[in-house]
Amino acid sequence: METKTRTPDLSVRASFAIFQGALLAMAYPLLYTIAPDTIRAAPALFLLAILPILSFLTSSFINWFLQYMYCGSVSLSKIFTASAVSPLSTLVLTGLAYLMPFLRSPVTQLVPELPQGSPEDVVFARDIWGWSFYLFWGGVYGQTIASGMISVCP
Repeated sequence: METKTRTPDLSVRASFAIFQGALLAMAYPLLYTIAPDTIRAAPALFLLAILPILSFLTSSFINWFLQYMYCGSVSLSKIFTASAVSPLSTLVLTGLAYLMPFLRSPVTQLVPELPQGSPEDVVFARDIWGWSFYLFWGGVYGQTIASGMISVCP
């Protein structure tokens, strides 16, 4: 059986990778504005469990769309295999940023301090943007690799 390989347009793949990264990067601050006490109580749960699951789901949808667009058919096993890369990259980058706080420092130093709230709230709000930076790049790297993996048509 001969497999077709059709190289997807690079701009389309890059657009979906940036969309995936932006969605993940904005999900954490959005969740913090909706439920700040829950996020503050268990940040590791959201960073290392819930957001990688969100990454897998959005990557699966994007990969399904891309494979259908380029091949005209889909292979769910290939889609789910490729989609597993996105939560893995998200988990690695956010895990490193969570375990090594000095990695977040370059990003958190760019965020201005707001005069409202207690000092703990200000520090945690700045840390959220540091984690969002790594969520963005984890989503971009993972989706870029995944979209390359699904370019082989079934």
